[in-house]
Amino acid sequence: MKPLTGVTSVLLKELRAALRGSRAALLLTVYVGLALIAARLVYGAVAGQIGSGPPIFSAQVGQAIFIGLTLTVQGLTVFLAPATTVNSVSAEHERRTYDLLAATPLGPGQLLVGKLLTGIAFALLLLIAVLPLFSIVLMFGGVTIADILRVLATVLASAVAGAVLGLFCSALTRQTYSATLLCYALLVALVGGTLLAANFWSLTHAMEPAPPAYLAANPLSAVGSALARTRPPEVLSPEMLRPVVFLSLLTQGVVVELQGARVTLPLYRATLVIYGAVSLALFWLSLHLVRPRRRWVPDKADAAMLAVVLAYGALVALARPWWEQGVRLP
Repeated sequence: MKPLTGVTSVLLKELRAALRGSRAALLLTVYVGLALIAARLVYGAVAGQIGSGPPIFSAQVGQAIFIGLTLTVQGLTVFLAPATTVNSVSAEHERRTYDLLAATPLGPGQLLVGKLLTGIAFALLLLIAVLPLFSIVLMFGGVTIADILRVLATVLASAVAGAVLGLFCSALTRQTYSATLLCYALLVALVGGTLLAANFWSLTHAMEPAPPAYLAANPLSAVGSALARTRPPEVLSPEMLRPVVFLSLLTQGVVVELQGARVTLPLYRATLVIYGAVSLALFWLSLHLVRPRRRWVPDKADAAMLAVVLAYGALVALARPWWEQGVRLP
């Protein structure tokens, strides 16, 4: 069986199974509905300040809605993306169909790539469904197309990394329940652990902002750094506009004062590099975990993965001046 044909067959089969029932429609509805509710709440919070303080311009309203909408979308994506693949391998074992797949000409690499592409395709579908909400932001102004593209690229990278994490946990445990527990325990540790480490560093260093490297692996901090350039002026009441306050908590050390000017470090660039490296490592391990026998004996797939990793390492080395700006002060 040709590699492309095998991947396509798995992809089409998984997409039919994923989109056939009501689960996909329910996830889409919840995803878009929560994003819409977040945008409406932020707009209501900003509109409630009109006439009770300094004047609020249309661009500031657009920036505030953009922050609230993006943080909601990223938060939903971080925790929904792994769900698209967390049962991809374990379900085959639980249905006792994995041995049948192993007996076909379909290789482990084709199986994993097809299932991973299915999860990424569904995550991409969620992002496409929520895109019209970002057009509301453009109506108010204060946000450019480049800002939206930068944020969406960060969200998409988080979705891909989450899908790979779910696939790895599914291949490792071979039980959907155990894979789900492991996957979300790792997610909570990543998101909460990095923020806790950054706050602990601040407490032990006279409340100074933690170095941005502490938050480089945090998906919420990454999208927060992509949003920091569109932060509205400090004329909005913190009590009325929680998203702006929450953005400050997520981006400790990202917005710094240098020679009297505020500089925003592009932390999301380093996050993209980290997620790419981790995704390759987890996918490579998953290739060995799904093998029915001789799991850790090198084969042609390892040679291909080694070539991809070396190419990625060379690309990261060449782009070092670009991504290093996100974790190092100028």
